[in-house]
Amino acid sequence: MKKFYCLVLIVLVAFAACKKGQLSSGDGEDNGCISRIKRDYSDSNKVELATAIKLLQKNNIPTNGLVIYRVILNDSISTNIYQHVMAYEESNGLPIFNSGISYHFRNEIFETSIGRRYGTLNLNTKAAATLPQIRKVFIDAFKKDGYTVDNNVNESSCLNAEFGYFDLNHDTPDHPNFIKAWKVTFAKYNEYPVAYIQDSDRKLLFYFNGLLTLNKVNQTGSKIR
Repeated sequence: MKKFYCLVLIVLVAFAACKKGQLSSGDGEDNGCISRIKRDYSDSNKVELATAIKLLQKNNIPTNGLVIYRVILNDSISTNIYQHVMAYEESNGLPIFNSGISYHFRNEIFETSIGRRYGTLNLNTKAAATLPQIRKVFIDAFKKDGYTVDNNVNESSCLNAEFGYFDLNHDTPDHPNFIKAWKVTFAKYNEYPVAYIQDSDRKLLFYFNGLLTLNKVNQTGSKIR
């Protein structure tokens, strides 16, 4: 009888270990090619970028956490010259994906800003989802996309995934609700199609293939970074 109980116990332990360790594609995992990356969103014109930073500092505008992605320094209207600095925001070294603020100057003197800054968010930098889980969500959304010219993918179709923060209430910026999320694209395309996936439960927040159509909804939400 003791041997029988031991055998049953061994079988139960083995079964429990198998159930705990299993995570096949059917359970939400795709073991194809995917890499975690950190994108450089800053303006590629480093000379104008340096000038923009000096312009902000000259007008006592804090630059910490700002990633300047576009600069216009010589927007001439009549006798005035306007400058425009557009930026995204980072927190804890991670991007806030759907953030954005623009600063506008007249003759290098600050006039107004559009958008808002959030500063340091009260969220940690630890990811809960694994890269294979994130890949599974993206590939599933991609395969359902009828407007993609070539939607044939396999395990060697590489993806890029960036970890950061996402405001679920981005349409009402005065009441933000930030979560941790992933931005995913194909490595060879880098921009579209793009998906944003919630880290905690791997919910697809947004998918956009880069095409705007009148007769079919092909995205969730509005276009974001």
